[in-house]
Amino acid sequence: MEAALGGLDAEGVSRTVTAALDAHRRAFDDDGIVLYAGTNTMSPRALAAHRATLSTRPSMGWPGEKFQAGLDHLDVLETLTPMRVAAVMDGGYAEVRLQSATMANLACYTALARPGDTVAVLPEAAGGHASHHAQGAAGVRGLRVVDLPYDAAAFNIDLRRLPAFLRRENPAVVVIGGSLMLFPHDVAAVRAACDETGATLIYDASHVAGLIAGGRFQRPLAEGAHLLTMSTYKSFGGPPGAAIVTRDARLAERVSAAAYPGLTANYDAARLAPLAVTAAELAEHGAAYADACMAGAAALAGELRAAGFTVAAAELGCTASHHVAVDAAAFGGGDPAARTLAAAGIYLSGIGLPGAAPGEPMRGLRIGTQEVTRHGFGPREMAAVAGLMARVLLKGEDPPAVRADAVELRHSMGGTAWPSDR
Repeated sequence: MEAALGGLDAEGVSRTVTAALDAHRRAFDDDGIVLYAGTNTMSPRALAAHRATLSTRPSMGWPGEKFQAGLDHLDVLETLTPMRVAAVMDGGYAEVRLQSATMANLACYTALARPGDTVAVLPEAAGGHASHHAQGAAGVRGLRVVDLPYDAAAFNIDLRRLPAFLRRENPAVVVIGGSLMLFPHDVAAVRAACDETGATLIYDASHVAGLIAGGRFQRPLAEGAHLLTMSTYKSFGGPPGAAIVTRDARLAERVSAAAYPGLTANYDAARLAPLAVTAAELAEHGAAYADACMAGAAALAGELRAAGFTVAAAELGCTASHHVAVDAAAFGGGDPAARTLAAAGIYLSGIGLPGAAPGEPMRGLRIGTQEVTRHGFGPREMAAVAGLMARVLLKGEDPPAVRADAVELRHSMGGTAWPSDR
């Protein structure tokens, strides 16, 4: 690819960029069945609030106390947006300037722990995100990382072993929530164990923030989490970026001081307006959206099992969220299976599964229903989605041939399904 793209003049670069953007739009926005858990599409109202020119405008400091003059209009956005995000996430304070949840987690580590301190997190095979582990933000901060005790059969933290574990490891920070969230955590029980040792509890809601905003799945801050970190896209459905939410004014000041001036100077202010709009829409329509995402996931899990797939946690009901996990070991693992499905216009990703052997490649397929729900897919359509996946992976049909039917199904759904999206 480097050889093919080398030596282009400005016109050639422009043509190449336009062609790549158009092809990506057709594949994902127009034709694709997007089941990737780490994505979503913004509502038309939120998209209309995005002003790309704001991305190049500097804004350093706090509302009313900026290094640059004349930013009164941005002060409105910088005040309104955290208020709306905090309210819809059941908190009192929100830091919204960070560009990713990885940066949000790093801000929390910076505020709460010193290099050499311990952070206890979910195992990687159980959905622990890279930013929780030594290869990611925790390692950048110089933290010692230990895996929380985990019950693979229950797909959740082993609460019986947790108190003794925390007393032994004495972490400064405990992080729960992860990249695969089939079931809620018992936040209150984890908080009680943290209180015994003085650990600060962070709930990474990156994947389930939209469900929480809709009043579904669980209420991490009300149940005892000190801090909630989150992506602002994924199930939340806003622009790319992150937020940190808390009910504790002291913690809010500490993480915001880490965010600015610790980890940011200027930032992408164009995110703020669509984020405020998204939070306001979720306050009005989030319950219906969350219910639809969860109903779609439950239906899809059932249809996949009926088609012959091995769905993770089947004995527990498969899912209580918008996520579904499929054991893809029979197809060579999650990543090869995902690539095969992508050739058929069905987009998702591999994921580790609890109980996997040490060193085993990711054996799971991770499915999220948050985007297809916005495109009108409901429980009735999940039979067709499962059927397409079965044709590719179980029956071995040629993916490009299946792709034509996947595109037809996607086109048949028409526009968006929720009042906030119209």
